[in-house]
Amino acid sequence: MTGETLCSSSVDAQAGQPAVAALALYAQVLSASSLEAASHRLVGALASQGGYSRVSLGLRDAGHIRLLAASGLDLTSLQADLLHLVLGAMEEACEQGRALCWPASVAVPGNELDSIHVEQQALQRHVGGCVATLPIGQDGEVFCALCVERHAGPPVSAGEMSDLAQRMLLAAPALRWMQYGAQPWHQRARRDLAAGWEALRQPQRRTQRRWLAAGGLGLLFIAAAPLQHTVGGRARVEGAQQRVMSAPTDGFVKTAHVRPGDRVKAGAPLVDLLEEDQRLERERWSSQLVQHENAYAAAMAKSERVGASTSMARMGEAQAQLALIDEQLARGRITAPFDALVVQGDLTQSIGAPVHQGDPMLTLAATAQSRVIVDIDEADIGWVRPGQSGYLALSSLPWDSQDMVVERIAPLARAVEGRNVFEVEARLATSGGELRPGMLGRAQVVVGRTPLLWSWTRHALDRIRLAWWSWLG
Repeated sequence: MTGETLCSSSVDAQAGQPAVAALALYAQVLSASSLEAASHRLVGALASQGGYSRVSLGLRDAGHIRLLAASGLDLTSLQADLLHLVLGAMEEACEQGRALCWPASVAVPGNELDSIHVEQQALQRHVGGCVATLPIGQDGEVFCALCVERHAGPPVSAGEMSDLAQRMLLAAPALRWMQYGAQPWHQRARRDLAAGWEALRQPQRRTQRRWLAAGGLGLLFIAAAPLQHTVGGRARVEGAQQRVMSAPTDGFVKTAHVRPGDRVKAGAPLVDLLEEDQRLERERWSSQLVQHENAYAAAMAKSERVGASTSMARMGEAQAQLALIDEQLARGRITAPFDALVVQGDLTQSIGAPVHQGDPMLTLAATAQSRVIVDIDEADIGWVRPGQSGYLALSSLPWDSQDMVVERIAPLARAVEGRNVFEVEARLATSGGELRPGMLGRAQVVVGRTPLLWSWTRHALDRIRLAWWSWLG
């Protein structure tokens, strides 16, 4: 029982040695700070463990092998002919996908006599002894090659090649990951795209391919299909004709017939001013006119030319004052000049309040025709031209859009909420009865046809271009 137990333990220890060696090499690779340092550690460890004169390691990328490290050699001072021979031996083994040794009599699996050993023979003639090259792959792809040289001593055996393959099971993929991490971003992106494309070509990815094709078609549509390009901003409705009714003379408010929001017809009374002062003044000048007429008659009777001329002049002055007062009395009632909507001026709370000549009292907006004032951002105003069409959607009537036509662009900008805007005046194609001056909403002006992608990214591109110009300037 004791002999059997010792024998079994010895067998288990021998079986576990390759796994321990593979883990040790893996740990050395992971402890390195770069791909080159990990490669030098790896070849140095393999050379000392296997008793090889030189161990060379190359990684395959884009169909070509790059020599990463060689034990006992500085790659910067490596002879060109030796480098060419080592890389040729690695390429030969990778292309055939099998381990190659020379002399070919070595009983290595896969090293049949019908294999091609041209590069192996050339390397063996240059260094002497024996050489062996082991390609290492994963998922059907060869990505690494290990070339060992023994200048004196026994040839490389089949057991050594199998042991090398097992030792590299963990270290070689780790080197590959480090190689991927050291690649530039565009190479990693190209590799990931290629891997993703290969994965999509699998039969079980048919649904993903359909979704990807639909997304590509959608992206192509928004990037190439010319659709309506619109610019817009906040809009407000105003009367096409507005008039401010001012106080015709100094006086006091007697009666206010309307309030803001009332619709009035042409000639309808709006405001009455007190007339008592004007009437008293009229009576005073009327009495003076009678006095001057009597004085004139008396002067004419006495043939006093000077007195008659003076009385006649005073009669003219009294008549002029009477005409002025009559005009003021006529203007004491303010009437609507046209069919309109009262948009400003509530005088019902100012009965008896004094007003001075020229003071604004009411603001009227014509109801026959309306106009739209659109605030267009300065970044978009360059696209807008008179005559372009558009549409208006009001906050109070979102379901009913109104067609409009641009008529005029204000030549000066004004600041609104921290940004510069230009006022664009547009004429509504039809003026509905539900429209009222002062309504707010959003307006869009059709300025051309461009792809959707350009419309969405135009503002960002313009700001980037302006920042670039500012930086260069």
